[in-house]
Amino acid sequence: MESIEIIKIRLTGIIGCIDEYTSEPTITAIIKSLSKALSENEFNIILFSCKEIEKWYQKNISNILSNEFVLNHDVHRENIHLIREIINNLETNQDCYKQELNLSKNSSKLTGLTDAAIGNILNRFHQVVIQLRDRYDNRETLDVADEYDVQDLLHTLLTLYCDDIRPEEWTPSYAGTSSRQDFLLKNEKIVIETKKTRKGLNNKELANELIIDIARYKAHPDCKKLVCFVYDPDSRIKNPRGFENDLSKDADDLSVMVYIRP
Repeated sequence: MESIEIIKIRLTGIIGCIDEYTSEPTITAIIKSLSKALSENEFNIILFSCKEIEKWYQKNISNILSNEFVLNHDVHRENIHLIREIINNLETNQDCYKQELNLSKNSSKLTGLTDAAIGNILNRFHQVVIQLRDRYDNRETLDVADEYDVQDLLHTLLTLYCDDIRPEEWTPSYAGTSSRQDFLLKNEKIVIETKKTRKGLNNKELANELIIDIARYKAHPDCKKLVCFVYDPDSRIKNPRGFENDLSKDADDLSVMVYIRP
């Protein structure tokens, strides 16, 4: 059973592919309905829209594949298999998905992007990475090799919860001439910064970097909460839970949440 986050990501890709191909009113209305259902966590509309997309592909795939202006026919072929897999997954595990979507819906109605929602995204980030490596028909895998990949994938996941996500670019003193991009959720007064561990970035270096970042964001007018996400797939950080506890804090000037995952 794929996580609902993976299914949402896959459906977002299909929506973008169809939207790029055509502006035909019927399918445009369907993908708009699906996009809204994904953001509002409406299971029945998601499933219905997926079935309508499958019908549309069955009717139009011949024209798509014979159209010389379509740059990548294989993507549409793959989308047919993918939408069928998604429908089967949704129908087979609908009770689980409904429960998960209802939890997300209720949290969103109460307080927007909650701490629980942030934790859900970051706690499952590595699972999403693993799932994205498993592609249909042995196609080239999608992997997270560096910090830029972490940023791109996290940005995609955040769009499931937030409409206004702004890049927050700056050049930290420890990075020399290298710039880094964090995410500013202006409405929520949250900044999310991402890091990926590598050779030479151990507990001491990482702690020093985060201390500098925390001090900087205390003076940021649109930041009341700083979320530091460290993706550590190779387990380079020793005692990660202790590390999190040492730097996480809840204060009036700035609340700090540190996540080291997996």
